[in-house]
This record gives sequence, C-alpha cells and structure tokens, in this order.
Amino acid sequence: MATSSLSPPDANAQKAIIEPLLSKPYVEGDFWYAIVADWLNQWKRYVGIVSLRKYYHDRATPGPIITTKEFSHSIDPIHEDAWKLLLQWYGLTDGHKITKKVVYSYGGKYELESNLNSFKSGKANSVVADTHVLKFSKLEKVGHVEFRLRQLYSIKTDECTRLWGKCMETDTLWKPLFNRDKAIGKELMIDSDFIRSAVAIEIRDPDEVWRNRPAHAQKLQENATGKLCDHSIFEEVTTNWELDIHNEIDALGKTFLEKLHTNFNTFLDKGKDFIAEKQSVLEHKDKSLNKEEEKLAEKLKKLEIRERKLERDLERQEHNVREFQKDCESRKEELTKQWEVLEVARAKLIEDRTTFDTELKNMAELHAIQDSRIKLDIGGHIFTTSVMTLTKDPDSMLAAMFSGRHRLKEEKDGSHFIDRDGTHFRYILNYLRDGGVQEGTLPKNENVWRELLTEAEYYQIEGLRQYLMKLVYKKRY
Repeated sequence: MATSSLSPPDANAQKAIIEPLLSKPYVEGDFWYAIVADWLNQWKRYVGIVSLRKYYHDRATPGPIITTKEFSHSIDPIHEDAWKLLLQWYGLTDGHKITKKVVYSYGGKYELESNLNSFKSGKANSVVADTHVLKFSKLEKVGHVEFRLRQLYSIKTDECTRLWGKCMETDTLWKPLFNRDKAIGKELMIDSDFIRSAVAIEIRDPDEVWRNRPAHAQKLQENATGKLCDHSIFEEVTTNWELDIHNEIDALGKTFLEKLHTNFNTFLDKGKDFIAEKQSVLEHKDKSLNKEEEKLAEKLKKLEIRERKLERDLERQEHNVREFQKDCESRKEELTKQWEVLEVARAKLIEDRTTFDTELKNMAELHAIQDSRIKLDIGGHIFTTSVMTLTKDPDSMLAAMFSGRHRLKEEKDGSHFIDRDGTHFRYILNYLRDGGVQEGTLPKNENVWRELLTEAEYYQIEGLRQYLMKLVYKKRY
C-alpha cells in the first residue's frame, strides 16, 4: 500500500474541509478525478457524512485511495481541490492509476470529457504520407499542440512557426490558430468527442515572410501570439506555494475545532445568564398579569349584563324571523303554483315549436323536390321524380348519373332515356323515396322478386339487392 505525504486531521476536521467541495458544480476548465464509489462511501461514513448508497463497512478509516474499477461497480468523480487533500492524507493504493478528467461545454451542457479527440497532424503543404494522428483534449492550449508538432518534426528553436486547423467533417477552409493561449476545441468549435480534426504547422521563411500556409488558406502575415507550452493541461506542475496552502488548510481545520470547544463553554455561561435575566422578566410580567386578570373579571361582569340584554333582543328577533318565515312559505306556495303553470305552458310551447320545425323541414324538402323534378323514360314507361330521390343512395348508378358530374342527353320531350324494362321501376323509386322497403308494398311473387333483383343489381342499389336476396333464397329453402 502507498503511504500518504501528510498525516490526516481528525474526522471532524476532514468533514468540515471536504464536504463543501463535494457539492461543487461542473465548471468548464475544472479538473475532476475518479475514485471508486465504495471507497468514497466508506470515507463518508468514517467522517460522518450521510450517503444515499448502501455500504457494509464499520466506521473505520478507509485506507489508501482506490481508483480501479475492478474493485467496484461504479466510479465517482470528485473535484480537484478535494482530490489533492484526500491524496495527501491517504495516498494511493499501489498499482492504481490516477484518472484525471476536464470539464467541457458540449453544446452549452457541462460534462466531463470522456475521450480525447484525434487530430491529423502535419506540416503545411506536406505530403499525405508525412502526417500523424495525435490525440489532444478539446481544452488543450494551442501553444501545447504547436509545441508537440515542433517536437514531432524536429523544428529548430530559432525557426518561427504558427498553427492552422479545421474540422474535417464541417470545415472546408483552414482556420488560423495564432493565439497560443486559447483552447483548440473552442477555436475549432468542437462539441463532440468523436469529431476528427486536422492541424498543420507552418514554418516562416528566413526573410520573415509567411509563404508556406496550407492550400486554400488565407494569405495572412500575422505571427502567433503567446508562448509555446511544453506540458499538457493534464500534467501536474506543482509549486511550493500549493504545498504550503494545503498544510495551512490542515492547520486551520485543527484550530477551528479547538476554538469550537472553547466557544461552546463560553456559550453555556452566556446561556445561563440569559435564562436568569429572562426569569426575572417573567416574574415581573406575572405580577402585571394578575392586575390584568382583576380588570378582566370586572369587564366580565359588564359583559354578562350586556349578554342578558342581548338575549332579550335575540328573542324578539327570533319571533320576527318566525313571522317572516311563515310569510315566505305562503309566498313560496303561490310561486310554486305559478311556476307549475309556466312549466305547462313551456312544455306546450316546446311541443308547438317541434311540430313547427318538423313541418318547416318537410316543406323545405318538398320545395327541394319540386325544384329538382326530373322526367325519366325507362323502356317506354314515363316516371316523374326528383334529383334528390335519385341521389339518395350515393353509391348507386342513379346517384352517379344525376350527381351533376356527367352531362346527360335529354330527349325532345325533356326526359332522360334509360334502356331498361320499366315494369318494376316504380318499386325502385319507392325504395329510394322511403329509404327502405315498406311492409306489404312488394307483391308476394318470386318471379317479380327475381326480376326486381336484376334491376337492383343493375342500378347498384345495395340495400334493396340484399333485401331481395334474402326473400329469394329464404323462399327457396
């Protein structure tokens, strides 16, 4: 097991220092470290922080930090400030690696960067075979990417360079990456871990003129600004002041607990004095309360006298109310009788209105029939009917003929000729007029039924056809 660099403070001090850091939100550019959830829950139990997850260890020191997934089903990320303190206090289990992630804004949503992005890297105007694929964080500084390409192509320190880049999926033109202090993912507007990009390093000619830019790039003569960065954002660059500040935090935690115990005793003494003072005030108020009770008793007598007077007034008012109720009942009976008369009149009015509406509807239909009167010549038999009757069955041939969609030829006498036997056509018209076959309107003759069935099939009147089919085949069996 690895040992810690500093002895941890007591559990209460650890809780006071670390607990606020566990609720920090994701902020772009902050670093978070992966810890096995079981280890973190054991530490929370040890210092007295409530955890929603189940764990089955006693309240004992958790030991060195565990970061390998083989020891747990889940991993919890913690902020860099909390990680550094826990690492100093507990150390890291032998063989376990430190997993460091950076917070990145994916389309406005802050999440931990899961994967580094691939960058096709090469010299500006170099051949395809002379390119390499390098992986960088989206928040890596342009200055570090440029530094890596200078190393890759062994560019001399006295040679001036600058960087170009583009997203291979979305960009057609190269973008200048001349500010070395900016993040490469922000400059290229990368919002996914799987977007492939390209970067190209340009070397300035000895006459201090930029001529080696990538193909189709802008003709710019600007130099890169900022410094080259020889280390990645994930590499630790620890300074003495960082170690001093952690030691100072440790000392502050212990001092905080000592002052807490001292202040508690002072708080108890002040509490006793406060209670004694309040007790004296309460005794004074008790005396005042007795005087107020005497005054209240006197007022109570006056209220009793007034109450008796109000009772007499109430009896008079109740008598008046009873008389008023009798009058109301009488008026109510009279109104009920008048209401019943009105209800009878209302029912009669509704009945008359219904009769009138029915007559109005029948007259409207009659006028419509008269306006659409038509003359038919069915095999020499003349029939007079209306377009409304002929189109009542919308799926019939007659409805199609007289729907207005087709131009029909009129005879000299104004009739429309249909070359069918007109002997039974009156039954067809009666079916359409009545909306069905009325009982007793068809002759009880199977031959007539069969002839009429043939006509119903020709005119495509399905309801009549089905009715006649039942008559014919029921008669047969």
